[in-house]
Amino acid sequence: MSILKTVINLLILASVLCVSAQAVTKTVYRYKNSEGVTVMDNKIPAEFASKGYEILSTTGKVIKVVPPSLTKEEAEKQAAEKIAKEERLKADIELRRSYSRVADIDAAKDRNLQSLKANIGILKSTLEATKQERIVETGKAASLERSGRKINAMLLTKIESLEKKEHDITQQIIQREKELKAISDKFDDDKKRFIEITKPENPR
Repeated sequence: MSILKTVINLLILASVLCVSAQAVTKTVYRYKNSEGVTVMDNKIPAEFASKGYEILSTTGKVIKVVPPSLTKEEAEKQAAEKIAKEERLKADIELRRSYSRVADIDAAKDRNLQSLKANIGILKSTLEATKQERIVETGKAASLERSGRKINAMLLTKIESLEKKEHDITQQIIQREKELKAISDKFDDDKKRFIEITKPENPR
């Protein structure tokens, strides 16, 4: 009889422990349905899970908050921001490797700009010389035309060649001046960023 009683007590204890374990491990979800009503259940439909939900303990304590899934646009934006952050980090490392102080950036800027300015100066001198030569040759053609004589093909070809050369040099100057501004802006940006990443933190 005592053995039977012991067995019954063990079965009762096992049942209690099983129920207790289920109560402890039971997951409760809290979410909002399509009507905006807060729902608490031991399961959550997939269409609502993507909108975010909370996982609660049986006592109602929030264990975990699952945020809403990102939209395609949000995911793309997040990915782009991550790439931009990584690229900025690489650029900062390279900036620290290239320069040890602000004066180094100013010196590098001056060297690069001086070289380009010299090139622009040569192009402008060549352009002015080409213009003067074209004016002379155009004057010859005008003189022949006023005197009623025919302008020979060689002279016309030379004038056309000078006009083309003048146009090409002008375009080169425009391009070099754009490069000059781009380089200047790049060094200014590098200087500003270098100051930001090397500025000592304020003591707390």
